[in-house]
Amino acid sequence: MSNLMRQFQLMKHYFIASALVFIVGMVLGTWYSSQFQAFIEMQLKGLEQLTQSISDKANPQWSMFWLIFWNNAWKSIVIIGMGAFFGVLPLFFLLSNGLLLGYVMAVSAEKQSVLYVIKAILPHGIIEIPAVVFACAFGLRLGVLVLKSFSALLSQERSQKYRDEFRGFIKALGPVIIIIVVSLTAAAIIESTLTYWLVKQG
Repeated sequence: MSNLMRQFQLMKHYFIASALVFIVGMVLGTWYSSQFQAFIEMQLKGLEQLTQSISDKANPQWSMFWLIFWNNAWKSIVIIGMGAFFGVLPLFFLLSNGLLLGYVMAVSAEKQSVLYVIKAILPHGIIEIPAVVFACAFGLRLGVLVLKSFSALLSQERSQKYRDEFRGFIKALGPVIIIIVVSLTAAAIIESTLTYWLVKQG
């Protein structure tokens, strides 16, 4: 537990950086979506196909839960590992998801209302978004640790220091993944029940 708390302390700046990248994506999606229209349309088409895959199911809410959970949990865990490529992919994941969310919020607010956007995103988003940012922050730190490891190859002392740091990071990943999965399970339950019901009410 002491190692996990130490890792969280070391992660402070990564959490902040990841949250800021996500916010930048939201701002771009809200006010500058025309610059990224092709990318947004491609992402929305993919989401539409996922939604259509559960529309004919006998229990669409149950199917929605599993779809949301597996999609988010799998991507979040993978993005931590993909952070090994110098943290580039977690940053792209944050930016693209923020971009898409900002666009969807802006369009929904225009076509429906701000209240509709709040009902459609806030209940589950208050858990889901921090969990995704949390996962990406760990992916980003993994990328930084890989970079540090390369830079320390010429120094035995620094190499040992970064090896110990890397070992502590890897040791913390088990509990971190559990936290992410539990959070995303809760978010998926809320999205497939409460959010689903609120959106149906209009």
